[in-house]
Amino acid sequence: MEINKDTLSPYLIYSRPIEYGKITLYPITMEYILEFLAFKESIIVRKDSTFYEKELIKMMYYDFLIYCAEHQELDKKYDIKNLHNYFQSAICLLQIACKNQEFKIIDDYLYINGEQITSQIFDDLRRIIILQNGIDFDIDEFIHYDTEQAIKKAKESQSKGDDETNIEDYIDSLQIVTGWDEDRIMKMSIRKFWRYLKRYNLYENYTICKTGEQSGMVSYKEPIKYWIVSLDEKDKYKDIKADEKAIKSKVG
Repeated sequence: MEINKDTLSPYLIYSRPIEYGKITLYPITMEYILEFLAFKESIIVRKDSTFYEKELIKMMYYDFLIYCAEHQELDKKYDIKNLHNYFQSAICLLQIACKNQEFKIIDDYLYINGEQITSQIFDDLRRIIILQNGIDFDIDEFIHYDTEQAIKKAKESQSKGDDETNIEDYIDSLQIVTGWDEDRIMKMSIRKFWRYLKRYNLYENYTICKTGEQSGMVSYKEPIKYWIVSLDEKDKYKDIKADEKAIKSKVG
């Protein structure tokens, strides 16, 4: 089975675990949100646009993480803090997603439930974790390093002046608007948590706009968009991105 958003859709909608051979990956829940935020960076490094050595670009992601663990000087060279720890962080993230399953390292090889984790298997597990937990990252997408930095600066500029909202604030907000207790929210998948917040925000904005329109005191040039719409954001930067596979084919 090809691992993408469409093929995994039945599992994502209902926050179901996904079977991959002998391995079961569970949606990570809000009780592990802090660990998730700390470890997720390890699986979303834009290797092929950030690093310029052909040797690294040609590596599969699993081999790349091992190489970085053995070459701590890359942290400073590429200004990525704790890059040498990303392999261990990726393993920790896998342990959270594969809860209560057997992890062993034998002769420097990782095994989960007796299954040796090859570079290809790791890539598949990485894809599942990214999709299963709503991480905003496309493995097959290539963005030039300078372009990515420009996008980051643009986003930071757009968010200037925003309140410094933290995870606890978001949890409090969902509790207040839904009436759900903290235990229920802690058992909720991280992906669903953010979807509920986004959906409620759409609902609230729609209600406010519709109430104003019906009062006759406010009018809008465009029809008010209904709140039940896709939560998938349109990519306004798609014209400056390329497919990673196309880039790799040029590297050789």
